[in-house]
Amino acid sequence: MKKRQSSKVYPQKWVQVIILTGFCFFLFFFNLGQWDLWNPDEPRYAQVAREMVNGGDWILMHFNGEIYADKPPLFFWLVGFSSYLLGGFHSFAVRSPSALFGTLTILLTFFLGKSLYTSRTGFLSGLILATSLGFAYLSTRANIDTTLTFFTTASFLSFSYWDRYRKEERQEGGRGGFIIYGFYLAMAFATLAKGPVGFILPLAAGLIYLFAQKDWEGIKAMKLLPGMALFLFVVLLWYGPALLKGGEEYLQATLLHHTVDRFAKGTSHIRPVYYYLYNFPVDFFPWIFFFPAGVAYGFSREMVEKRKRFLFLLTWVAFIFLFFSLSKGKRGLYLLPLFPAASVIIGKLWDDFLSARMDHFKQEWISFALYGFIGCALVAGAAIPWVVSTRFPAYLLYSLPFAFIMVGGSLVLFVLYRFKNYGAVFFLLVAMIAGGFFYTLRMVYPRVDPQKSARSISQEITSRIQPGEKVGLYGGFGTGPYNFYTGVVPILELEGIDAFLDFMKSPERVFCLLKFRDFSFIRSKEESVPVQLLARRQVGGDDIVLITNRWSYGAF
Repeated sequence: MKKRQSSKVYPQKWVQVIILTGFCFFLFFFNLGQWDLWNPDEPRYAQVAREMVNGGDWILMHFNGEIYADKPPLFFWLVGFSSYLLGGFHSFAVRSPSALFGTLTILLTFFLGKSLYTSRTGFLSGLILATSLGFAYLSTRANIDTTLTFFTTASFLSFSYWDRYRKEERQEGGRGGFIIYGFYLAMAFATLAKGPVGFILPLAAGLIYLFAQKDWEGIKAMKLLPGMALFLFVVLLWYGPALLKGGEEYLQATLLHHTVDRFAKGTSHIRPVYYYLYNFPVDFFPWIFFFPAGVAYGFSREMVEKRKRFLFLLTWVAFIFLFFSLSKGKRGLYLLPLFPAASVIIGKLWDDFLSARMDHFKQEWISFALYGFIGCALVAGAAIPWVVSTRFPAYLLYSLPFAFIMVGGSLVLFVLYRFKNYGAVFFLLVAMIAGGFFYTLRMVYPRVDPQKSARSISQEITSRIQPGEKVGLYGGFGTGPYNFYTGVVPILELEGIDAFLDFMKSPERVFCLLKFRDFSFIRSKEESVPVQLLARRQVGGDDIVLITNRWSYGAF
């Protein structure tokens, strides 16, 4: 079959890297400081980093004045360093590590696709990953998972290079033996980013892949003992001093409560085993439409000679998906480390489709996926303005560009596909997602920020509080945003109605944050408690009030 003309328009390899880097800068960095830090994770992580810097303890993390054993320190080190370079703990500085490592992960995905297939596959795969909604979103959030994904991807990439070049090790004494240590080194940094999951994912998936291939020689050649020794050496450079300072209690918290218990029992975010079957398609939108076609193509006759490379990617995806599906606690962002492999599977599909290399694979696989996306986009484009006008009429004007992008772009996609301009179809699809995401960061987030941020109600506290006065929080909705935007450490977490009543009966003036429904209930039941309402604000999905036990100017 004659190659399509679109296969000739791709730039040189180094130009592809520059294009991907510039695209990520436009998508991730350009609007990064346009809105405040939002729950659930951003202000808490920023506060941990700030207490680390202010307190000078870079070994044991602290949050709200107490030891923070939930996560290892690497991400907080990065936030602290970023804030030093960029002049403080503002939203751009706190989010910059995620944007940076999101960009670097896309470049690793390019090199992964290039190594396994061609540089064009890598280029398309990088664009696919960058415009996967879940990955793009987390690359603009102060969140650990983009950093984790970079290091797990680096580990898998090292494994892939080693698996490809280890025959040369026997023949030439070459690269394979050295590259495998990159596998373990990257696992160590992934573990320093988010704990044991950082080594479980690449190590288990790599071993399963070799077992499935019955590659016993490869398992022996993995240098497991020296590799794991290197891994432990790097991890213990931090964990050893942390255990010396934190003691047995810190060991119990890090290894049992925040790892084993969270996985086996689910201390939070408890969801059913099938949760990711409906969550992952949303996070991997729009490319989830093409993922079944990519898997089917990997098993097709065209891919017989490269089947082993495809199975490596599929093992990577399948193991991570099943591993987190078995965990009691689940969040969509946990699956982020499988996104690069899924992107390369789809990137290979599109590369061969655009190059007309699919002699026997049915084009209907791609047609069905594309028409599915077009149908969903048309429905979404028509529904969004109606939903916004019904629930948020003040924001109707801002929903219209989404409708235009979805409806107009989908109609153009249909025409281009009917005229067999497949290269334009792919790049228009990328442009639609990138344009919609850029518009969201630039126009939508800043306008909903007052209802999402804790800054406003925190300013109500800082404008009134005097040195030595205390702030409490009742209702268990997390002190992080209020620590960060007030600078008050600690904020007392009041557990139970009795603790709340005792706090409000303090002889000195105190302040308390709680949900409005709790405030209304307590006021109706406990009329003897001196309570003065100072402020009421929407913080995310919560209706939060600030109260005091003493009258102050500005109360209502």
